[in-house]
Amino acid sequence: MNLLTSKKLLAVLISSALLSACGSSSSDDKTPDPPAPELPKYSTVVLDATDGSQAAKLDFVSASAVTDDTWQIAYQKYLGFKLNGGVSASGKVSGCVAHEYSNLFDKEGNPVVDKFKALTDASTLTDFDKVDASSCTEFKFDTLKTAIKTENWLDADYSQGAPVYSAKAGNGWIIRSADGKEYSRVKVKTVEVAFGATTTRKVTLSTELWNGSVFAAAVDSPVLDFSSKRVFWDLETNTLVAENADWDLSLTVNGRDYPLQINGGASGEGKGGSGAVMVKLDDVTDPVDTTQVYKYFADSASGVLSAPGNYGPLQYAVDGGHKMWPTFTTYLIKDEAASGTRLFKMQLLSNYGENGELASANLVFRYQEITE
Repeated sequence: MNLLTSKKLLAVLISSALLSACGSSSSDDKTPDPPAPELPKYSTVVLDATDGSQAAKLDFVSASAVTDDTWQIAYQKYLGFKLNGGVSASGKVSGCVAHEYSNLFDKEGNPVVDKFKALTDASTLTDFDKVDASSCTEFKFDTLKTAIKTENWLDADYSQGAPVYSAKAGNGWIIRSADGKEYSRVKVKTVEVAFGATTTRKVTLSTELWNGSVFAAAVDSPVLDFSSKRVFWDLETNTLVAENADWDLSLTVNGRDYPLQINGGASGEGKGGSGAVMVKLDDVTDPVDTTQVYKYFADSASGVLSAPGNYGPLQYAVDGGHKMWPTFTTYLIKDEAASGTRLFKMQLLSNYGENGELASANLVFRYQEITE
């Protein structure tokens, strides 16, 4: 055996010995590696929506409240939830109910107290985890639910065939302006609808602006001609204005409906509202006196977040009192933004913060982004 062969053999023997030693050391070590911590599949975020004069907007991507147009869902006290799409906003956010607990309400639609009390964030997690992109086949955008109902100001007489429209007797509202500072008693005074080759639709309002002490004498508004386009009216100046101005009421045509919209809630970014009058309309002397006008309501959205509770993911007064109870419904929220489509599943866990000790409208969401 020459020297080169001997050196090769020695190298092989040393290498074998080292490998054997390493194997022996590993087999003698009985301590298992610690398991990697299991990360939650979902996240939670708290949205402060306690300012009832405007909607609080939530962006699931940044897990934060936003003021720009990047949000997916929003909530306003006394109005409910809306999506950033359809009539509610300029985005392309739609949604569906992916899972709900069908035993929460009886046949008459009344909440079943024991069923609500049995649900918790822990007990509903398994059902939340089961929801995936296949849980929904149809996504819907929001539609409009106006605070001022058309049937409350518009009469239609069909006795002669084609309807003859007129202002309904006794109509009227206390309207709060878009900036939340001005008020007016507003009534629809005249309605003119003429059908023909070109249909015309016109309304004149009667308005009494509150000056901080009393309501001024009634004056007529300019003619609101909404024959071919949506028109906007400003109560402080009693003038027609552009859509990007600080408008207070608007009129448009939506099929057979003529929605009279308020600059607030689902219809606009303002703080406008129609007052819940506690006395006769003409007896209101102070629009900020809550014994005369209890609260102001803006337009709201009607969509997937309108069910199953009377506030969608929330149900009011399940066990008496004024508490808001979560329905623990899981929704799928689709955001078809220009940057690409994203899909989130979302469940509301609480209306009172993570420990249940905060004021109403401190909303706790459980959510997770999923792939289609």
